[in-house]
Amino acid sequence: MPTAKIKHDKTRETGQVTVLFAFGILFLVLATGLAIDAGVCYVAKAKLSAAVDGACLAGMKSLGPQGATTANTVATDIFYANYGANPPTPTVTFPVDSSGNQQVSVTATTNVRTLFMQVIPKWKTVPVSATAVATRAKLIMTIVVDRSGSMCGGTGANKCPGVTHGDDGGDAVQAAVPLFVANFDNTPNTGDEIGLVSFSDNAVINYAVNYSFRSSIDSAISSMSFTGGTFGTGAGTGTLQSTTIGPPLSVAGKQNDGITINAGQNVVKVIVYLTDGLMNTVQDKFHCLGKNGNNTPDTLINYGGYDNATNGQCVAIFDPTSATNYYDEPMSNCTSGSGQFHYDTNSSHWCTDSSGNYVHTFASEYYGTTEPFQQTYVTAEAQYRAKQTAISLQSESPHPNYIYTIGLGSSINAATTQLLQDIANDPNAPTYSTSLATGEYFYINGSECPGSGNSCTEAVLQVFQTIAAKVLLRLTQ
Repeated sequence: MPTAKIKHDKTRETGQVTVLFAFGILFLVLATGLAIDAGVCYVAKAKLSAAVDGACLAGMKSLGPQGATTANTVATDIFYANYGANPPTPTVTFPVDSSGNQQVSVTATTNVRTLFMQVIPKWKTVPVSATAVATRAKLIMTIVVDRSGSMCGGTGANKCPGVTHGDDGGDAVQAAVPLFVANFDNTPNTGDEIGLVSFSDNAVINYAVNYSFRSSIDSAISSMSFTGGTFGTGAGTGTLQSTTIGPPLSVAGKQNDGITINAGQNVVKVIVYLTDGLMNTVQDKFHCLGKNGNNTPDTLINYGGYDNATNGQCVAIFDPTSATNYYDEPMSNCTSGSGQFHYDTNSSHWCTDSSGNYVHTFASEYYGTTEPFQQTYVTAEAQYRAKQTAISLQSESPHPNYIYTIGLGSSINAATTQLLQDIANDPNAPTYSTSLATGEYFYINGSECPGSGNSCTEAVLQVFQTIAAKVLLRLTQ
């Protein structure tokens, strides 16, 4: 059979290719336009995001010391400065999340004019929005300051009786602490919680950790009198015998740990510790049969008060409530190990054990045995208990205490520097541990405190403000 021939319509095929090509060109143009407009929107989004991020961070930094109104203004100004010409108006709010964390939220929207997509009326402009939220941790902090006599140097009538020489530790602390606490959120019920503890022969809570701290701490520090020795230690691994007049480092930790923390709440706990001398006093309870006439077996005693055992005394015995010096033990008794002490100012009221024997030794954590009341042993014990207390505070979970220490003046020798580095867990400390919260040690040298003019005050102000910046950074990380 003859084969049938198929006739192709080339004109029809050419028309189809033309239509497909036209649609392809249109699709390519639209795709290119969409890509270009998407790129324009992306650039606008990046610009907007950078502006709200900067505004949010600035608002958070301002919120604590200055309050919401000022923080709003600062955040808005920073947004405008970062955005540049023709900025949209940002919305700044200060929410608190379900866990009690303070937040700052900044939102802004700008309308981007499209280049290609504007052929479709509703896409003539495209809204682009950006939001930034910063969460600020709550600060729980105790400031611990030395009010011993060696800090004395001002002319205040109640501050340093009989002392009228220049600018040194006492003046500097009284100037620096109010400016330091002014960096933090003083808002009642929702802000930071800060307290003040001070020590000399005894330790006291000048202001218990709480909200609305500024005026109370300012008042307490301005009226502080500087006298006595250096009871600056902690309780060590033993029991804290008093939460109100106990070793100041342990009392500070107890203050911080006493604040309720909500589940999921972001909290930073800090202790700032300033001293101008060596820790040389310890607190324990002793069996002092007959105290107050009621046969009480436990009498709280501070003992120490001297930096070495070569000055003619063994230790001084202090009442921790009033810091009254009960008795300076003669060196002969101390050296022989038969030292004894009064439980009050009556010369016939001696501390005795349950068998009526004079109490002449203390239980040492450092040596692991009982030791006589020689200052060499007491000072070593004070330092050991301070370091053990610091380790315990820095290892708390989930909220460890960050400790910042300040050594002030010419009495801070190499040994004291190392001790304060150890307490802070400063990275420069020989005992530095990555498993503990890392703090920092600051030294203010003897040429500045005491110094000429306002050199000491200026140096202490600078250190406190440096610590404030580091604490604020922790709060907003």
